[in-house]
Amino acid sequence: MDEKTPNNDNLRLLLDRARRYCADAEQCEDAVRQKLVTWGATPSESDQVVVRLHSEGYLDDERYARAYCEAKILRQHWGRQKVLYQLRLKHLPRAAVESGMSAVSEDAYLAVLADVAEKKLHELRSAADDPVALRQKLTSFLLSRGFLLGEINQVITNIIQQ
Repeated sequence: MDEKTPNNDNLRLLLDRARRYCADAEQCEDAVRQKLVTWGATPSESDQVVVRLHSEGYLDDERYARAYCEAKILRQHWGRQKVLYQLRLKHLPRAAVESGMSAVSEDAYLAVLADVAEKKLHELRSAADDPVALRQKLTSFLLSRGFLLGEINQVITNIIQQ
């Protein structure tokens, strides 16, 4: 930021607010830009603030994607498809998304899927007797959570055989 610009005070205020916003929780560039608009930043000011936040380490696409994937998959029990869709909506670079998705191991991911499937199966068994309907409802639920059909079928087969 050029110290001689007339709107230097506004830019400094925006930068300070953006730093606090990023320090509170991991943010992506898209979210920061949206927040800057709500704070009344011009496109030029937004660009300057975002560049500065990247250079100071407040914004990092890969770090954000890793944190997002871990939170959504491991804590909120989302499937990969749902996470990928949400990350695409945030306009993250493909490399950052791939890095984020690789942060969750295959074993941990499948354990989450099995855990979600077992809990839902337990819920559904008390309400339904028909095994075909039970399998369809469980599959539909897991698809809505963003898991892939092949993964779902494998886990359901393993759970039912137990």
